[in-house]
Amino acid sequence: MKVAVIYNEPKNTASEDHWLRRSDPTYRPPSAEFIDASEYGVLLQMRSIAAALEDHGHHVSIFSADDDPRRLVTFLSEDKPDVIFNCCEAILGESKLEMNVAAMYELFGIPYTGSGPLALGLALDKALAKSVFVANHIPTPRHQLFKDSEKPDPMLQFPLIVKPVHEDASIGIDAKAIVHNEAALAKRVKFIQGEFEQPALAEEFIEGRELNVAVLAASDGTFATLPISEITFDRVPQGMPHIVSYEAKWVEESPIYQTTVPECPADIPEATAREARDIALRAAAAVGLRDYGRVDLRFDASGKLFVLEANPNPDISEDAGFMRAARASGRTFTGTINEILECAIERKSKRAR
Repeated sequence: MKVAVIYNEPKNTASEDHWLRRSDPTYRPPSAEFIDASEYGVLLQMRSIAAALEDHGHHVSIFSADDDPRRLVTFLSEDKPDVIFNCCEAILGESKLEMNVAAMYELFGIPYTGSGPLALGLALDKALAKSVFVANHIPTPRHQLFKDSEKPDPMLQFPLIVKPVHEDASIGIDAKAIVHNEAALAKRVKFIQGEFEQPALAEEFIEGRELNVAVLAASDGTFATLPISEITFDRVPQGMPHIVSYEAKWVEESPIYQTTVPECPADIPEATAREARDIALRAAAAVGLRDYGRVDLRFDASGKLFVLEANPNPDISEDAGFMRAARASGRTFTGTINEILECAIERKSKRAR
């Protein structure tokens, strides 16, 4: 089929060379190269996906939806792809506009991989997503949105973790994100509001083990769970919080990245695994995930599970957590990419009937 892989260019394109050379052990980029590191994963993911699709005999074109939506409109109307593998996480430099790109595919009637506009928009409003969890009786930590200078809800119990409400990829989460009293909360909320120009979300911090449940759809749209991963913190330096911060997720040379270790399959009791899979499937359905996704959970000392986030279109590059779970299920990278594409192709077939 004629498949278009559509992605977005990183804001700081001068640093791309680092991300293409990062496997070279002799290369030592300056620390400034790590700015917006999460965005460079899109480049690596896009190239790997294109190669996997070509391996299956598809005719692949690659298009960057960057700073001019009119170019995307022209591409869709003139190139007329049969199906789109959607790797676009932002347009006009704004991640909050990601949902608009998927909406454009909808308007052109072109099937595409991953979640639809509503799910993408919901995921970028963490407070609204949590409201959906609560409405569907899905356990999630107690939380509060700080738009201005609100007083903390007396029901909130410290410690809290404070994050920007409209970011993903752990942007805005560092060692200072955990606060233990009202003064620290006020200071962190003010920092988030000023630095990111958006409200701050504070939620009760679950001091416990962190799980990732990857979900993958069959052609009929029903989800199955892949082997559960755990983010282990046993080797994290003393005094550092046990969280998946931006540094832990993206800055490979940092001690936090190197000591925040994923383990898949997770070594957890079977009863906990069953409950985690059930809750993850309910969370995925509640926010409308499609084709593939990842649900992040934690469980406390009592064993109670809490959903932190449900992630549409998570990173599916070869070294990402989703693919780690896929490989643990016996799948290959190429096979998984084409399995995701088949979901979109099936939607195209149903539309044609």
